[in-house]
Amino acid sequence: MKVLLILVGCWALLGVIGANQLAARYDDFKVYRVNVKDAQQLSEFIKLGDNLPLRYLSELKGPGHSYNVVIDPANQAKLESQFNFLELDFSCVIEDLQSVLEEESQPQTFGMERIRTEMDWTQYHDLPVIYSWLKKIAFNNRRLVKSYVIGRSYERRPIRAVKISFKPGNKAIFVESNIHAIEWISSATTTCFFENLLNSSDEKMKNLLENYDWIFVPVLNPDGFEYSHNVERLWRKNRRPTGFRNASGPCYGIDLNRNFDYKWGVSGFNFDVPCDHWYGGAKPNSEPEVIALESFVNSFDNDYIRMYLAVHSFGQFVLLPYGHSITEFPPNYDQMMRIATAFADGARVKYGTEFLSGASGLLNYVVSGTANDWAYGVKNIPFTATIELRDRGQYGFFLPTSQILEVCYEFTDGLVAMVAKAQEEGLFD
Repeated sequence: MKVLLILVGCWALLGVIGANQLAARYDDFKVYRVNVKDAQQLSEFIKLGDNLPLRYLSELKGPGHSYNVVIDPANQAKLESQFNFLELDFSCVIEDLQSVLEEESQPQTFGMERIRTEMDWTQYHDLPVIYSWLKKIAFNNRRLVKSYVIGRSYERRPIRAVKISFKPGNKAIFVESNIHAIEWISSATTTCFFENLLNSSDEKMKNLLENYDWIFVPVLNPDGFEYSHNVERLWRKNRRPTGFRNASGPCYGIDLNRNFDYKWGVSGFNFDVPCDHWYGGAKPNSEPEVIALESFVNSFDNDYIRMYLAVHSFGQFVLLPYGHSITEFPPNYDQMMRIATAFADGARVKYGTEFLSGASGLLNYVVSGTANDWAYGVKNIPFTATIELRDRGQYGFFLPTSQILEVCYEFTDGLVAMVAKAQEEGLFD
């Protein structure tokens, strides 16, 4: 079964990005949450995509899990009938996806000429605003912040980064976000954290600033990110043509977090389907964005970067190596679990948000070729994690703007606790 990259008919209006182009709309599209209890139900659930224009919003990792799917108004009754026939437990979590997207995009106008604003964390921002903010913090903190262009995307956009260093001799923490275009909350949260890191008078934040170097790539997938803001909000991958076609036309994009050269191709749902959301490419390191990140990490001395954090959404997880296996674990897995659990404990304090910690393949789903596993397996960084932010499925990728600051605060509390535990564990010695 091939999950369509662009759904037949309903997605046909997508095209070349333009400043004034209307984005794809989802008026009265519903998002269903479906509980799949066994292998037989999973098989039937997957087959639904063969006959209905169904958009799967998360990888089909196996039975015993819940999945969010999107369907257009014309096919909702048929889909619900199929759910009932297959005895699949389901509920509608979003009645009108367009209304959620419009709430998410306020006060900007989604899909039309956007109002350029200063960076804040009461709304989601596109790439130019984020890059303007990145230049601003570098200018305002010239003694601390060094700017980089670590490479260029397929469409030749710069991939920007900064390094924050208060004093020589510090070890570094590496943070990257928005490797997946659809996950807007990831860059919103990380930029909020770094804004606070540079400006907070809180003693715990001052400790993070003064005693650790920070390396930050806010948008690793600039082409996909801009495409998600201008054309298709549900876009995940980069924008390189794959050379394949399906019923909707040419297929675009490689999932960058399946393209790293560590256990590439070993596992992953629809990893080898060129028109799918999770296509890992024809070979590892085929994408300029992946090569740029690997080269950037390689430019630093061995043993300098002691922690690597890939920030994603959604699900509320702290995912550790390895993703490719449910039986293979890092030698220092117990130590990594103690550090990951510290993040979960810290993040819970303000709002009671629960994060689960564990090996990615065991806790979430089996997948290979990820940045997190590459950083651990190839670069030997002693603590690497993929942090999946809110939520657990009500909004999924479309978290309202009203939650941005809450997510930032719980992420910050989690990081404070995580770094303190890592220090206690001797990670930065």
